[in-house]
Amino acid sequence: MTRRGFWIAQGLWWGFYVVVFQLALLPELPDAWLAHLGLKIAKASAGCTASLALYAIYVRAMPRLRLPGLAAVIVVACIVLGMAWELVSRMIYRLPVIDDQLARSVPLSTFVLLAWSAMYTSLVYRDRADAEAARALKAIALATEAQLAMLRYQVNPHFLFNALNSIRALIDENPGRAREMVTQLSELFRYSLRTTQRSDLSVADEMSAIRNYLDIQRIRFDDALDAAVEADAAAAGTALPGFLIHPLVENAVKYGLETSDKPLRVRVRARRDGDRLDVEVANTGRWLDGGNGSGTGTGLRNLRERLRHLYPDRHALDIASAGGWVRVHLVVEVAP
Repeated sequence: MTRRGFWIAQGLWWGFYVVVFQLALLPELPDAWLAHLGLKIAKASAGCTASLALYAIYVRAMPRLRLPGLAAVIVVACIVLGMAWELVSRMIYRLPVIDDQLARSVPLSTFVLLAWSAMYTSLVYRDRADAEAARALKAIALATEAQLAMLRYQVNPHFLFNALNSIRALIDENPGRAREMVTQLSELFRYSLRTTQRSDLSVADEMSAIRNYLDIQRIRFDDALDAAVEADAAAAGTALPGFLIHPLVENAVKYGLETSDKPLRVRVRARRDGDRLDVEVANTGRWLDGGNGSGTGTGLRNLRERLRHLYPDRHALDIASAGGWVRVHLVVEVAP
């Protein structure tokens, strides 16, 4: 509980105490209610002082004691301070400090302090529960962010290895194409770095990276790859986390080359319909048993995991193989 919140609660509690007890005595003291109000405020001030003493005790006891021990401290402290408060109140009202009514008056003062203690401890534990929940949510968010980062940062080492080998072979055979391939590779990895530093990426950015990737593969495989990438204007401007479509294109090239007649044809299409982004990645060939051929299936598995975190219950990923084509259909609900 903040200091400001504590004093607001104090003011409300003791103000309520004065009003309730003052109203209860109005029928008995119709002509002296103003003088009695002053006495009641003085008694409430003494009670407020007792509650501050309880506060000092609880601040020290709460971090050290479990709930049963804390409850015992609360009861004992309220009884002792309730008695002290009642004795001070008798002085304020100019009544005998000790008489036959003392045993009946002390429980009421004790009950008021117990009620105050219950209010205070409930607010403290509520604040602790809220803080714990906030820490748990933050921990979950950080864990999710780390997991997504791990999934996003995974670079296909075979692609990089093969691209570098192709560049090395082209340096002597065709320096111009080697330079072109280096440019495409650098642009692709520039985009990879952007996905770790920025959140304002779009479908257009993803499609540009996919074109760079396919250009590199075209240089590697020459006439063995025929690829086309298109996105309508509405889809191109849609915000999208980086490398969400790219793994589907990697799979289309990698496994299409294993199962398709030459040339391998790859088609990437993105459309926007209201709050739905519709993406299709198609390649000639067939869907291999298990869906991952000679590979490990890591790319597709990582993509499903990212979709589960980024678009929970707001995405669909379907794969179909028919007529000599494998079609992967991805739909995500995006901001309007």
